[in-house]
Amino acid sequence: MITTATRELAMLHARELLREPRYFYFALFFPFGMLAIFLGIGAVVPQETGAPDFLQLVIPMAIFLAVTSAALTVTAGPLATLRTKGTLRLLGTTPVGRARLVLTHMFPRVLMVTAQTVALLAVAVALGKLDPARLPALFGIAFLGLAMFGGIGYLIGGRLASPDAATNVGTLVQLTALFLSGLAFPMELMPDAVRTTLGLLPSTFFADLMLTQMPNGAPQHPVWLSILVVLATTAVAVWLAVRTFRWDQGETA
Repeated sequence: MITTATRELAMLHARELLREPRYFYFALFFPFGMLAIFLGIGAVVPQETGAPDFLQLVIPMAIFLAVTSAALTVTAGPLATLRTKGTLRLLGTTPVGRARLVLTHMFPRVLMVTAQTVALLAVAVALGKLDPARLPALFGIAFLGLAMFGGIGYLIGGRLASPDAATNVGTLVQLTALFLSGLAFPMELMPDAVRTTLGLLPSTFFADLMLTQMPNGAPQHPVWLSILVVLATTAVAVWLAVRTFRWDQGETA
């Protein structure tokens, strides 16, 4: 049962998110802008026989960007901002607790990713790039990714003192994860040794889960293994985020 305090705290975090347009609007529209760009490129560049179908990666890439933007860009920086302003120090004197703070802070991010994922999947179906029967699975996969990267976002924002540093580190993690996941550059084009090494990254397992739902996707790992790795990474990231969370800037009295 959701208490009044929890509900009010969740709404407070939603208002706080909307007051930070540099984070919110970029994260909201960035996946759609990239989707339009890559769909346009795919439409004008002819498909060569035997070459990887780049359009198979466009929808998973857009979902990946939506998930990581919400989990990193609009999580790490704003959380560090709350600490800088002293808001977290104030909350630390109340019975809120770290776990409830993280859950209520994540609430508006979950709503944002829900709206983005619904819109992206609708576009995919409308363009004939996705079988409607695959929608529930992809929707669930998106939220597995949100949990995993969200844990990383709170680990970053919960430790770094500077909002700019937290945002920059979050963006670096997002772009690194994207480019090493096999979505920005198809794994088929990489040397075997590189493909094997990148296949061990949690972000690649997450990308693999999405590729299993695409008509001609080429995942490296079986579904059960990818789910297991994503869940294990989520558990470790969330545990570390809660255990290392700082309410203040670490000043000594």
